[in-house]
Amino acid sequence: MNCLSGDSEVLLENGRRISIADLEKRFEDERAMVVGEELVPSEIRLFTKRENAAVYDVETETGDRITATADHPFRTPDGMRELEDLSEDDEVVVQPFRGVPDEKPDEFTVLSRDDFAGENPQLIRALEERDLLPLKSTDDAFNRFLKLVGFHTGDGAIGSGGQTWFYGEPADLESIREDIDAIGFTPSKIYERDRSHEIDGKTFETTEYSARSNSKAFQKVLLALGAPEGRKIESEFTTPWYFDRLTNWQKALYASAYFGAEMNAPAAQHDKNLYCPKVSQTRVADVANAGEQFMAELASFLEDLGIETNEIERFETDSSADRDTIRLRLGIKNDSENLIRFFSTVGYRYNREKHRKSIKALQYLKTKEAVIDRRATIAREAKAMADGGTPARDIKSEFDVNDRFVERSIWGGRSGRPRPPAEFPGFDEYCETITMGDDDTVSTRIRSIEPRDEERTVYDIGVSHGAHNFVADGFVVSNCGVRMMRTNLTYDELQGREEELVDSLFANVPSGLGGGGIVEAGVDTVDEILSRGVDWALEHGHAVEDDLLHCEDEGMREGANPDKVSQKAKDRGKNQIGSLGSGNHFLEVQRVTDVFDDDVGEAFGLEEDRIVVLIHCGSRGLGHQTCNDYLRKIEQQHKGLLDRLPDKELAAAPAGSQLAEDYYGAMNAAINFAWVNRQLIMHRTRQVFERVFDRSWEEMEMELLYDVAHNIAKKELHTVDDEERELYVHRKGATRAFPAGHPEVPKAYRDVGQPVIIPGSMGAGSYVLRGGEHSMDLTFGSTAHGAGRLMSRTQAKNEYWGGDVKQELQDQQQIYVKAQSGATVAEEAPGVYKDVDEVVRVSDELGIGDKVARTFPVCNIKG
Repeated sequence: MNCLSGDSEVLLENGRRISIADLEKRFEDERAMVVGEELVPSEIRLFTKRENAAVYDVETETGDRITATADHPFRTPDGMRELEDLSEDDEVVVQPFRGVPDEKPDEFTVLSRDDFAGENPQLIRALEERDLLPLKSTDDAFNRFLKLVGFHTGDGAIGSGGQTWFYGEPADLESIREDIDAIGFTPSKIYERDRSHEIDGKTFETTEYSARSNSKAFQKVLLALGAPEGRKIESEFTTPWYFDRLTNWQKALYASAYFGAEMNAPAAQHDKNLYCPKVSQTRVADVANAGEQFMAELASFLEDLGIETNEIERFETDSSADRDTIRLRLGIKNDSENLIRFFSTVGYRYNREKHRKSIKALQYLKTKEAVIDRRATIAREAKAMADGGTPARDIKSEFDVNDRFVERSIWGGRSGRPRPPAEFPGFDEYCETITMGDDDTVSTRIRSIEPRDEERTVYDIGVSHGAHNFVADGFVVSNCGVRMMRTNLTYDELQGREEELVDSLFANVPSGLGGGGIVEAGVDTVDEILSRGVDWALEHGHAVEDDLLHCEDEGMREGANPDKVSQKAKDRGKNQIGSLGSGNHFLEVQRVTDVFDDDVGEAFGLEEDRIVVLIHCGSRGLGHQTCNDYLRKIEQQHKGLLDRLPDKELAAAPAGSQLAEDYYGAMNAAINFAWVNRQLIMHRTRQVFERVFDRSWEEMEMELLYDVAHNIAKKELHTVDDEERELYVHRKGATRAFPAGHPEVPKAYRDVGQPVIIPGSMGAGSYVLRGGEHSMDLTFGSTAHGAGRLMSRTQAKNEYWGGDVKQELQDQQQIYVKAQSGATVAEEAPGVYKDVDEVVRVSDELGIGDKVARTFPVCNIKG
């Protein structure tokens, strides 16, 4: 089990960091920052813990440190590599922004109905409908408002008629729009206009970008939370009244957004130093004290984080009309360690350019400090050698620095820290050479990997985002079933409607991370689904009798025990019934291109050029949580057994033990949930086809060919050493493939063998097989469940761009793809998968799965 030491700090949403050990009791409620095409938050799905593990201390040339087990994966420029495969001087990928230590906010009411007394009742109702009244200090919406208020204080304006304006670059305005939308309001599009300016007699043109909210309710909340109204130069605003009651990470949301709007970006000064980042305000003299108070309150917050500021500067400027004005300025002290603290904990929000420049500044300063530290060490050692009588020429040959530096260290009475060498680059030169990912990651070299003398308790988390990489101590580290529905539609009938069909499927079949399903269920309903499987869907109008007859186990696992599924798992699943999820799960409309066995093809209802639909998904968050619950119990109750297993990734409870029986009952219940999930998606797909093709699904003969689970364990009878025995058959990366005549094959297919569905990639197609006559003897009635990956998701995203993959599939192969994110498309690009033809050839030649038909994608939707 690959893990990190308990004091490793994980970067969470909203710029917080927390030790991984402290996540144990609250991981389900948190979102970790994961790297992919961008740095984004993702649900934490799994948490694992292991005691008495051998660990290693890793340190980079820029001073990043982490403690991990030998098998823990680290991201490198060449993809994920386990620590034991890394050596000194190898490159690893880091995310230098560390965030502010996490604290639990004190809960208090920030806004209530009383704050809007006298307002239109419709406005108050609009806020209550969005759960914004009362607004609590612990609400997610409040944290988003903190950012919006901070940025608006710097670069926003209050307009008439409820218009609230924000100004910035398009990418930054898009982030602002996303937060406005997440709170429950509809933002405008991004506006663009050219403006002329004249300074010192010179005229120049700029392009101004802006976005706004037209909601009076949104504007009233922003003002109530402290956004300045009217001309800021004449305003008495300070930090919001509640600022002192916030945690430091909440204060950082406000301050970093204000700095994103108003503070200058990192820039080179001289002698390899950076200018001190400054923020300025101009106020009329009458309200200048309020402006100075605003600056002082920001300085106090920064001081709490160990970030030093210069004295607030205050000087008169040219008068504004007939009123005197005062210019106020606050700067961050520009010594390297202080700037590192500022850029790594607070930095800039809603300003991508400044933020990315600060990441480069961080690495530059850390690199410079590491070089200076090494030169200081050399100076001390050279002086000590000279004091001990070593000749100067021998001392010079000992170190790879210039002779003059050694001479000054020996005889020059050097005091204080040395400077970096003359050849050390300036900041601008460094920025031109450093490579930085879109997810704000950079590479650095490993300085040392040292084993710890003592064993430690170690931890790991699993995130739901497709990349599966999260940020710990700045390092980037890592950690179902299928059904096919046939139709009588031909490819000719579908051509020309591909875009309409993929758009309608994407709009009507929920996909992606988190909640959202076709139906929402209470606890009793979830228990029924866990117990009854597709029979529940039949009773509630989401299935027909024939669907059950063409499903493995007729869509219901015996031995399912809903009581063995935790309440947390049920809560996670109740809003996800009828949803694809993310990662490699998909819904794909395909055409049959080849039928290799006419007789079996006829039995399966497959003909060349006919349209079929393939659905690949599982038991969603309910299944993840169930696995995690029992993994914990196994580690607690059967540690001795785990230590004897041949692979650290394996975990098991002894067959016949109570824990094994409990887990088997819970797993069977999760299988029932997965069958219902796919059934509801299929039923919704029928409805979409009805609207697109303007005929009933019965007329289109949209009938279930087969549904088979994979990545599960089942009790089955098999012959071992000429003796029939009941075994647990674990099919990980495999699927059932029972031959003709087997009693567990549905009656409709018993004479020809069980249908086996082998998904390929989006660009290579899939296969339908039948269980081969040798499968029982060779593979316990199993074959591969898919093509399998050639490269990791991270490597895929480094090599492919989602938009390019989509366009190439459409232009070159007439395959239409729609997904929640470009990252998902990149992760599932055709080139990341093995050759499905070769996988199927092996299965066919071994006689464990015989080729029946091949299909090719027409359109595909993903999470």
